[in-house]
Amino acid sequence: MSMAIIRPVSHLQRHIGELTRLAKDSGEPIYLTKNGVEHLVLMDADAFSRLQKRAEAAPAERVREGR
Repeated sequence: MSMAIIRPVSHLQRHIGELTRLAKDSGEPIYLTKNGVEHLVLMDADAFSRLQKRAEAAPAERVREGR
């Protein structure tokens, strides 16, 4: 597991291109903070789609495992 990417939300306003490339290149979510508290999460659409598919498959896996 890689280190979390954390930036202040003001960074989004000034550096959207940089954050877009970072999200696309890393495939990892970028946590945006406001006043030091998590506020938004930015992630690449392909990475988000993979995350959704994993989440949808998780309940079926638990049923097969008898949980």
